[in-house]
Amino acid sequence: MIPFDPALQAGPGEETAVTPHVNQPALIPRGRKQGKTGPQAKERLTQLLPTITLSKAIDRAELLTQWGTPSHTARLVLEIGFGNGHALATLAARHPQDCFIGVEVFLGGVAGLLLRIQQGGLTNIRVATQSIHTVLLEQIPPASLDQVMIHFPDPWPKRCHHKRRLIQAPFLDLLASRMRPSASLSLATDWPHYAEWMAAVLAKHVDFDHPAGSTPFVSQPVDWVETRFQRKAQEAGRTIHYLAAVRKLP
Repeated sequence: MIPFDPALQAGPGEETAVTPHVNQPALIPRGRKQGKTGPQAKERLTQLLPTITLSKAIDRAELLTQWGTPSHTARLVLEIGFGNGHALATLAARHPQDCFIGVEVFLGGVAGLLLRIQQGGLTNIRVATQSIHTVLLEQIPPASLDQVMIHFPDPWPKRCHHKRRLIQAPFLDLLASRMRPSASLSLATDWPHYAEWMAAVLAKHVDFDHPAGSTPFVSQPVDWVETRFQRKAQEAGRTIHYLAAVRKLP
């Protein structure tokens, strides 16, 4: 657990952390969109992806018809930036009764998830490859999500790039509108400056509470799935910081 200190000395190649501005514009983060995809990966992207692509819906009940699940019993879980899909596929296999949405613009990662879906025979995942802002605005209706996971988003460590960070007040405004009351938000990063940035944004946001008291920093979640990225960060001596919040009642 780390205290919030906007003046924390930056590490190598990183500028001093600053307190995020609440009124920052909601910018769509930049990132790679292709990556290396071999013939088999391209075939999965061409043939399998269209069959599990998230469709638009006017409300939560219509959204859940894509899984054939009754809206009063299903849990709808969103992972933003699922990387190679290991964590998302593992959770979907653990909880076949739940419905999962994965959003990733990196097509190499999408192809990786599609392979895991094929190998595991998973039927409870839907995928979107647009920016998360577009997905939330156009494909996920208000008050639909029961859980949101944003694990290891791009930290954009240099101060001049902070405006590209995903976790900003305008983005949380949009995200909160798509979450049900008492829905959970899970965040994780191996960059201490970004952890403090997230903590500052959450502390000021009127739509979120911290379930563990006055601090958003928590222990590793019980249902956590360790990824290759996390292991590499830990082997490099970087600490993983976990944050949690819940959507307030309207």
